[in-house]
Amino acid sequence: MHQAGHRASPARRWARLALLQGGIAAALLGVLLPETRAQVMDDIEARRAGRDAVVTVRFNAPVKLVRTVAARSGDLAQVYYDLLASGEAVDAVTSERRLALPGGGYLLLLTDEPAGSGERSRKLVLRFSRPVALVARPGQGNRSIELVLAEQGEALAPPQALPATPAPAPQPSAEPADRPLTPEEQQRSEQALAAARALMEQGEHGQALARLDEVLALPPHEGRITALELRATARWRQGDPEGARADFERYLALYPQGPGAGRAREALLTLAPPPPSVVEAAIQAGQAQGRAAASTTLAGSLAVLYYGGQSKIRTQDFQDSPIAGLPQLVNDATLSGTDQRQLLSSVDLNWRRRDADSDLRFVLRDTKTNDLMRPDKNRNRLTALYVDYKLGGPGLQLRLGRQSPTGGGVIGRFDGVQAGVRVAKRWRVNAVAGAPTDTLLDTKRRFWGVSVDADELAKGFGGSFYWLQQTLDGQSDRRGVGAELRLLAGPVTALGSLDYDPQLKGWNIVSTQTTWQGEDNTIVNLLYDRRATPMLMLGNALFFQNPVAQVQARTLYELLLTQSLPVLRQQVRSTTAFSTQAMVSITKPITPHWQAGADLRLTNVGALPPVADILPNGQPGTGNVWSAGAQLIATNLYSARDTHVLLLTLLRGPTYHGELLSYNNASAVGEGWLLEPSLRLYRQSEDSGLRTRRWSPGLRASKRFLAHWVAESELSMEFSQSNSPGRRESSNRSFYYLGLRYEI
Repeated sequence: MHQAGHRASPARRWARLALLQGGIAAALLGVLLPETRAQVMDDIEARRAGRDAVVTVRFNAPVKLVRTVAARSGDLAQVYYDLLASGEAVDAVTSERRLALPGGGYLLLLTDEPAGSGERSRKLVLRFSRPVALVARPGQGNRSIELVLAEQGEALAPPQALPATPAPAPQPSAEPADRPLTPEEQQRSEQALAAARALMEQGEHGQALARLDEVLALPPHEGRITALELRATARWRQGDPEGARADFERYLALYPQGPGAGRAREALLTLAPPPPSVVEAAIQAGQAQGRAAASTTLAGSLAVLYYGGQSKIRTQDFQDSPIAGLPQLVNDATLSGTDQRQLLSSVDLNWRRRDADSDLRFVLRDTKTNDLMRPDKNRNRLTALYVDYKLGGPGLQLRLGRQSPTGGGVIGRFDGVQAGVRVAKRWRVNAVAGAPTDTLLDTKRRFWGVSVDADELAKGFGGSFYWLQQTLDGQSDRRGVGAELRLLAGPVTALGSLDYDPQLKGWNIVSTQTTWQGEDNTIVNLLYDRRATPMLMLGNALFFQNPVAQVQARTLYELLLTQSLPVLRQQVRSTTAFSTQAMVSITKPITPHWQAGADLRLTNVGALPPVADILPNGQPGTGNVWSAGAQLIATNLYSARDTHVLLLTLLRGPTYHGELLSYNNASAVGEGWLLEPSLRLYRQSEDSGLRTRRWSPGLRASKRFLAHWVAESELSMEFSQSNSPGRRESSNRSFYYLGLRYEI
């Protein structure tokens, strides 16, 4: 990560210049070859919540949080999650993001990678630059996970105003010091401030005001500066804008260059404007005495990976299709008998400039795949190329370019614009317009929509409500009306998502996810998710054409020559499959080194009609597939940074039953090494007499060296044997990759 103001060596400057040139070339190539597939992890954003930092990890597909495992050292943790069924194509490769510190360096290095226990099971590997206490919880909607980092809010604070000339520490200009606090008074002030912050986080603003008044009643001291800003914030959240405005005015009058002066000026721009008064003079004085310090950073990476062995069973064409998000069951094999030799190169750039009032970002992510066996399959994937601007005062946000959806009913990556503005203390209005980046034959698709965000409709309860219209060759393709709701109530986090198409008269999404976390770190998860696969859209009539028909329509115009619009809509309603997933799980600490867990899951995927080249025979419905699992999780058995997960799963389908035993380990070994061995043993018996045995060992390894370089590799093998009356088959398959990554 490069921090503005620090000089780099000539070699480093040339390396960065070459990387930027490569990024521009990749961007141009991406424009020429617009075919895209997204990495699972999209981006990370951080905000301050009291004394803590909250890091939001955004994904390009819906996810469900499973469990968190942290090492005793506090600088290594793993957050396990599952991908839910959706119609979006995602690239299940390893990706990485950094959470930079304003003063240089980084707080968090986050790697997203497969968990080894299933095709749609993944994990976030968190490496901290310092010991950090971590709590993971579901984020807004079902496409994010929030990481609460205790006591790290100050570390991520944006730049504060810098005086034009050196100035002493801010003191109350209208309240000369009486006397220093006694040790007892100092302790009482610190305790009251801590209690007030905790009460505000819980929404108990009335009680928080009482504790803040205790601090303000003491003789002038540093704690009063913080208490006055907190009292203004608490009054604002309590619904007392006049009281909040009075406190913010008083703050600026007493501490025009105080640590919260920038936030106070921003708040006063949103609150009802007062008549010309002391606040205007204070604002002007603050602007005259100093300007907001701006920081500029450049972060990212350049990577090259080579893939060999056998390819995954789910081909590239399958993963690029609208049915890419179908759940892959425990009993499904993962490796095919098809050889592969691919060279994958990627660039990931994130340029950022921010000060106390604004935040400007430029993001570029591009991947080039060279198929060394089939050059006609070479492809480039431009997954992100956008500019993002945020202005604190009016709460304005604008994002333009190729980007991932952040809600509002948008499905999948698109080229377009998102914009939003805060219109009241708890309300925000957003608009979006663009074109999906995934192509559907020769059709043209466009969409636009609006949404309203409500931060706190009631204590701890908020959400977003949206309307979206998408067209296909001039006809209505999808009309989405929906909501994404969230409840934060102490140890409980509950999320809900609804999406209904009034034109096609069907529910696309009905989903709810609830997490309860006890004081002893016991975690209970509940999930119910039912969604159309693929989403209800008129374009599905083109995707699911009869593969044996002599003439295949390439546009909706051609399809309408033989079938009417009402017939096509009825065809979409009757052929669209639905996937249902439900889960209840619990993880409970037993000792400082051991946790135990259990879960019960249900999966049901409806029948799919044939699709040429992807699913030529269609796919029958799975029926209800039940699984019951037990987990044993260990940390720090032989070092300060080792984790172990042992899983036993019993599977029962309509015509078969199976057992899965898997083990995953992560160990930090030596300087910069991370080793992750795994093993899966599976056996299945079908009513027809077929018996299947499969075992799959694997090893992932990474090594960090020379400060900015990472070498990584993975080897996975699959040995299977199938026996049935009069027939016996066996196969041995392998998959591996080797890679090198340079981090800016």
